[in-house]
Formats: sequence, structure tokens, C-alpha cells
Amino acid sequence: MGKVIFWLVIVFAVLFVLRMINVAKLRRPRDDADAPPADPAPKELMVRCVECGVYLPKAEAEAGPKGLRCGDAQCKQRAQAKH
Repeated sequence: MGKVIFWLVIVFAVLFVLRMINVAKLRRPRDDADAPPADPAPKELMVRCVECGVYLPKAEAEAGPKGLRCGDAQCKQRAQAKH
């Protein structure tokens, strides 16, 4: 019976040491090399079409008499279906 208790203590001690090593690795600050690369291009500003309400990048929007619009051929159809 003494040998079983001895081996149980050894197994639990090894598991405890492995757990402490794992916790220490998680708490260690990460290097900048591990960080994901920064996005070099800024996100485009999204605008809403004044006629149909679709959101699109500002670079793709066309200036209309009421404001920015999507310029899609079906824009007026979507605007009518929305109302």
C-alpha cells in the first residue's frame, strides 16, 4: 500500500510542475514578432446611398442632387421597394 501512495504522490507532483510551467508561459509577455502585422491600408469610410439606403465605400459613391448615391442601375428599384 505504501508503494501505491508513493507513486500517486510522484504522479501528482509531476502534473503540478507541468501545470506551473504552463501557467508561467501564459503569463510571460509576448514578443512583437508574435503579434499580427498591422494593416497598412486604413479602412475605407462607408457611406449610405440617399436613394436606396445601401452602404458602400465612399470611393465608389457618386454625387447626386440629394447627396451620395450608389450609382447602381437598380438603385431606384430598391428605393421604391423600400418605401
